[in-house]
Amino acid sequence: MTLDTIVAPATPPGYGGVSIVRISGGDALNIGRSISGKTLLKNRYTTLANLLDEKNLTIDSVLLTYFKGPGSYTGEDIIEISCHGNPIIVDRIISVVLSRGARLANPGEFTMRAFLNGKLDLVQAESVGSLIGSRSKRATELSNKILSGALSNKLLKIKDNLIGSLSFLEFEFDISEDTLINKNTLKGLNNDLKNNIIACNELLSTYAEGALYNNGARVVICGEPNVGKSTLLNALVDKDRAITSDVPGTTRDSIESNILLSGIPVVLIDTAGIRTSVDDVESSGIKRTINEIKKANLIINLFSGDTQPVEYTDDSDRSLFVFNKNDVFKNNRHDIGAISISALNKTGIEKLKTEIFNKLVENNSPTSDIILTTRRQYNSIKQCKESLESGLSILCFAEPELELVAFELRDSINHIDTLLGKTSVDDILNRVFSGFCVGK
Repeated sequence: MTLDTIVAPATPPGYGGVSIVRISGGDALNIGRSISGKTLLKNRYTTLANLLDEKNLTIDSVLLTYFKGPGSYTGEDIIEISCHGNPIIVDRIISVVLSRGARLANPGEFTMRAFLNGKLDLVQAESVGSLIGSRSKRATELSNKILSGALSNKLLKIKDNLIGSLSFLEFEFDISEDTLINKNTLKGLNNDLKNNIIACNELLSTYAEGALYNNGARVVICGEPNVGKSTLLNALVDKDRAITSDVPGTTRDSIESNILLSGIPVVLIDTAGIRTSVDDVESSGIKRTINEIKKANLIINLFSGDTQPVEYTDDSDRSLFVFNKNDVFKNNRHDIGAISISALNKTGIEKLKTEIFNKLVENNSPTSDIILTTRRQYNSIKQCKESLESGLSILCFAEPELELVAFELRDSINHIDTLLGKTSVDDILNRVFSGFCVGK
């Protein structure tokens, strides 16, 4: 595939020891030779050179590394320029490369070219963006697993099974002289569809974990006024993030703070106390509390000896009851499994952190190595499964319309192909790559 030559910084802006400028395309090698004065640039070798601007003035002493296509990240000729980490130097290098006929790369265009040139499938390309944006060790492990092709191989296995079933049906339509397929053959086809539905369900069940480690979780601390919500937030993040006071209703707005719990990025939200209020400002804060509760992955329902748990929802799967001020009161709410702590004295905080983690992952599979990490992946597998279920329901009839089963099989294969990028359209590609940094 012939495309124009692009250039962009591959390292974040700012000052540092080293910055990297990346050039990719058919003219990358000629541009590298032109701006460095080095006619001999060997594949996968690094060359020391003085980079010259349009007036033949030295911009910087740099290292040039040439990667000959297709054995490069993008599948095209690539020149990577390692220069001193000064944004002025980087801008001057990019300016001189542009003067030689290159253009600025769009966000994610290097990885898009890797996809278009067959270096990555779309699932792997998405994992590049996930890896760059990972906020925990577990997230990087999961993204690297996908980048290595583990998820793609799983999807290809499902696709191969579906193609096998479809090929059998096509053979029966075109070659077989029998007007009806015998029961044993139909049973085998039935089992094939069921097995692939199971495989789809296994992948779908991993999405919650993938979203948890990649996107993080929102944990809301709610309760009546003066129950110790702000003090608990400070105890969990181990610093004075929220203002505390003995005066009820001090917190009028939601306060957020970030922590990492056993590899899960967690946003903790301290909220206004829930009560009937005639104060317009406090009432506005309570409304925000209710909105935060609706969006939360987990709600810490905080109470103590002189207060009760607030009633906001019957969603027990998202609720964790916590009894505060156990240095003053005795926890008498074992009926709801309340964890006993003292936020002020920081007793029971480590146990609470463990319970928060357990509650967040209890419906997931933390030991899974092949997971779905994006909503697009989830939707494609879900649609594939639904097509298979439609085909399976047709097979249940006494004389099933096998042409309709074949149609559903083709549809399920198309959903896998869309996921891998085999039949992707421009809007899908733009959605995947537009969130990347420019130099990737």
